[in-house]
Amino acid sequence: MPTERTPLLDGMVRVLELDRFRDERGSLVPLTFDDLGFRVVRTFVVDAPRGAVRGGHAHRRVRQVLFRASGTIELELRRDGQLARLTLDEEHPAVLIEAGVWAQQTYLDDGAALIVFADGRYEADEYAHEAPGGPETAR
Repeated sequence: MPTERTPLLDGMVRVLELDRFRDERGSLVPLTFDDLGFRVVRTFVVDAPRGAVRGGHAHRRVRQVLFRASGTIELELRRDGQLARLTLDEEHPAVLIEAGVWAQQTYLDDGAALIVFADGRYEADEYAHEAPGGPETAR
């Protein structure tokens, strides 16, 4: 069952502390969405070379769980003039991001990959992109 570290950006971003089962064959990290009150509607995988920057938008209604599958990925998160940074790595692989949080990912390793679970379908008007003077956040 996931537990949470101290919430960021007034509770709009929650780093998930997940169980990890390790043995000589590797590790297994379960993620149970019911424990988060989260219904997965869409899933996609993003892999990128070292130094690639992805994201750079907020979602107006959709919540997302970002789960690091491999490598190290730095997140920059903004909402209502607040900034938070965190790193997804082996020890802290997942974060829940509520609607209205602007997020950008920087891939720090070749072969880094992110699995994104969203609770809504893709719709072009769902995205709030960077506005002049800084990231726009949906309300």
